[in-house]
Amino acid sequence: MAQVLSYVRMALPEIEALDRKKTIFLMALSPIEVHGPHLPLGTDIFIAEELLQRYTAALQEEFPDYTLVTLPSLYLGSDALPVQGSLSVPAPLLKKVLLAYVKGLAAQGFRYLFLADNHGGPRHQLAIESASRWAWRRYRFYLVDPFNHEFRLMVQHDPAFLKQTGLQPGNCGDDADAHAGTNETSLMLQADPDQVRANWRTVEPSLPPPPAGAVLLLGRIASIFSRTLGEDLKHLAATLAWVGDPRMKPYMGAPALANAKAGEAMLQARTEIAMGFFRDALAGKEIRITPLLWGLRLLQILPE
Repeated sequence: MAQVLSYVRMALPEIEALDRKKTIFLMALSPIEVHGPHLPLGTDIFIAEELLQRYTAALQEEFPDYTLVTLPSLYLGSDALPVQGSLSVPAPLLKKVLLAYVKGLAAQGFRYLFLADNHGGPRHQLAIESASRWAWRRYRFYLVDPFNHEFRLMVQHDPAFLKQTGLQPGNCGDDADAHAGTNETSLMLQADPDQVRANWRTVEPSLPPPPAGAVLLLGRIASIFSRTLGEDLKHLAATLAWVGDPRMKPYMGAPALANAKAGEAMLQARTEIAMGFFRDALAGKEIRITPLLWGLRLLQILPE
């Protein structure tokens, strides 16, 4: 079975002894972010760390001749919920940090850094995929964040994904369940139930306001020319309608409908999808993920 090491606990001779072609680095990352009155600010990282453990176990079983090295979790991300308590960084800074990690690993001859992530902020995902593509162009290095693909499946109700998880629109982490609602509460009930506050069963649903404004109109027009961009803009319009509502609650969805079984189904599905990307990377294939709003990736340079 593949060996699992902690990078920060290793000494230099142990790093130097690693097989550069058969060492995989893994790291969880997400911002510190308010998740309603019932989940902790570290929710996204805690879920990402659970996913990281599952990635590690799956990689150990399927690729026993590789060495797995975990990096400390990175509490860093963009587009955190804009309320007091959240700690967010600009997307260009997130990109620079990831590329600094890539540069440091690539300079040692390593090739793989697989990320576990649970944050759907638009500029967060754009920054990570931009870093991923730059890492490939510059170093032929694999920086892979499967959630940038999984989140699209969730938001756009991909039929195969819904069948795989057994979930439905409204409880699959889509726009109506976007943040600390049924899906994320279910994930936490499975991943770290002691962190879920006792009031989760009594938190009233937070319903999305109807999307409106120029972004929604632009999305309808864009759909004529590009279905993908049109759907992405509809998602952006829904997000802006929520965070721009003066009566906004710091969660979206129905936490009281959560259950650990649904959380387990989501974790299993996301691990299987992630493993598909990891297999392709280890087989030498180029990985290109298209996160939501990739057609408008210049958005990542805008200040938060």
